[in-house]
Amino acid sequence: MKKQIKLIVAMLLLGATTTFANQMPNRLLVSIEKSAENATSLELRLANLEKKGTLVLLQDVGGNNWFSQYVSRKAGFAKRLNLKGMPDGTYTLTISQKDATVIQALRLSNGVLEVLKHQKMEVPAKKGEDLVKGK
Repeated sequence: MKKQIKLIVAMLLLGATTTFANQMPNRLLVSIEKSAENATSLELRLANLEKKGTLVLLQDVGGNNWFSQYVSRKAGFAKRLNLKGMPDGTYTLTISQKDATVIQALRLSNGVLEVLKHQKMEVPAKKGEDLVKGK
């Protein structure tokens, strides 16, 4: 009898966990920070990639690529980007997957990197979804 009760409880917990996990989609996690060691270095960490193809791209405002790397079949990614020798100006760091894009503005001035506070995330609407009405 005890074994049957334990089995029923285990099945109920498994069902509840699976339902909860399906309702909570994994989200792309992005961490962009200035390096503590170097004024022109940037620490980039990505998590929850779910082995989806992910493009990491650093561009200046003129659209010139300064760094580009395609990450595939990985759950996470970490990279230190050294911007030493790059001209002063504003740059965008873009992390793109099929269903989401994160854009972070950066400013390099007199050899000092600044990670601007504004970060933009774009998520395309699902087919037939009305974003205004939420349906």
